[in-house]
Amino acid sequence: MGTGYDIEVDNKGRFVVRNTLTGDRHGRFLNSREANNRIGGLPDAVAPKRARKSDGTLKGDDPATPEVNEAWKGGKAPKKAAKKRKAPAKKKK
Repeated sequence: MGTGYDIEVDNKGRFVVRNTLTGDRHGRFLNSREANNRIGGLPDAVAPKRARKSDGTLKGDDPATPEVNEAWKGGKAPKKAAKKRKAPAKKKK
């Protein structure tokens, strides 16, 4: 299983370490060696798993307990990915 982190290059040529599951950024570096060292110090990213009943079917969330989500192991649902918005078109003169 991989670590769950990727190295990307931003528009200024810096190396960015990003969590592949959540999209969180874990730093910007001037070279890839520093970025790889940063990944080595981060814990393995583990995707949240759905909770199951004893017969193997998925559990649902109980609306009576808003602070805990029973449908996910650990009681927390994963964060939803942010939608990318398009920049508005430039007006022609």
